[in-house]
Amino acid sequence: MDMMTVFATWDGKTTAELKDVAASLTVDDHPTLLSACDAGGKTGRAATWVLKSAYESGASIAFPEDVLRGNPHWEVALHLLQSVKYAGARVAPESVRPFLDHKKPMVRAWALDAYVLLDGPDAAKYLRQASNDLAASVRARARNLRKK
Repeated sequence: MDMMTVFATWDGKTTAELKDVAASLTVDDHPTLLSACDAGGKTGRAATWVLKSAYESGASIAFPEDVLRGNPHWEVALHLLQSVKYAGARVAPESVRPFLDHKKPMVRAWALDAYVLLDGPDAAKYLRQASNDLAASVRARARNLRKK
């Protein structure tokens, strides 16, 4: 099954087929994958999961910062924020900043991680604020970042 068909038929939960896609990516697939990241719906969520997996495996793929700046679905944002550590300096801290106040705690936690990693302006201030977040996941991420 080709990548776009896998994305279109994905059930939104199981990752076995997405892992297969990530494992079989070639450089020729990168433009299609990056385009799918911005597709919206489950296609975008599946594509960003595959992109994150590819980054974790050491793939060198452009970071779709435009998707992060475009008010993505929270799962798309989460996958991209988790991927920032692999993309590094190729991402502007301003692209991450809006997610520091996201309603989903996991998104806030990974936005904090990315923002600090990118040495965003006022990162220390956001670390202090996160230390008092209602969500334990955000407080834990702030604690771990302070240890680094």
